Amino acid sequence: MKCLISLLIIFGFCLINTYAESLFEYERIDFFGRLKLQEKSSQAENTQSSEAIVDEWAEPIISSSGRISIYLPPKEVRNFLENPDSENAKAYLQWNSRRIKKFIAAQEALRKETEEMETMNEFKNHPDLTNKNKTKANYLFYFMRKSCPYCAKETPIIEDIYLNYPEIKVEAFAKGYSDQELSRFRFPVMQDNGMSRLLKLTSYPAMAIFNKKKERFLLTGFTEKDKILKLFE
Repeated sequence: MKCLISLLIIFGFCLINTYAESLFEYERIDFFGRLKLQEKSSQAENTQSSEAIVDEWAEPIISSSGRISIYLPPKEVRNFLENPDSENAKAYLQWNSRRIKKFIAAQEALRKETEEMETMNEFKNHPDLTNKNKTKANYLFYFMRKSCPYCAKETPIIEDIYLNYPEIKVEAFAKGYSDQELSRFRFPVMQDNGMSRLLKLTSYPAMAIFNKKKERFLLTGFTEKDKILKLFE
């Protein structure tokens, strides 16, 4: 009887031990395995978040989407601020000079565009020119200046249009020519007594064009014949 009880006790301890080992061994492996993965993930995140530019001149920029980026001034600026010696000052001035030249170029482009728009408004609203188009005819007003090499190339084209395209009425305004010189041209031309100034023309040759469709065009610089004729189609 004692032997049977002993066997039952031993067998019970074995079952309890086996169940405990399977239970704790499995749970311990799974739990600590996930913990290690979480620790590695956290370490990776900390490593990535710590990769920031540490600089006295760095400035954070937050986009509309919430993304954060770092802005650093150009190297020439940072070097000069950190060490304002003669060499760095020269490099900074060269950098700033390049930057200012770009601003000046952009401002000049805006100025020219503004003048062009104002000239077009004057051109469209000037009574001496717009009244010509009330008869639904094609008009070409040509502006030329003596000693202008591009005018020397453009003038034969205007002459050709005047002689071979009678549906286009040509009138020219000249600067720097004598009356005797003007009489030698084969198309109607008169002294420019302020017409180009009223239109704020600053470059030659130039053309103001009215076509039968009541469209208006202002051309400056040398223009090929085909391009001129196309505006009258």
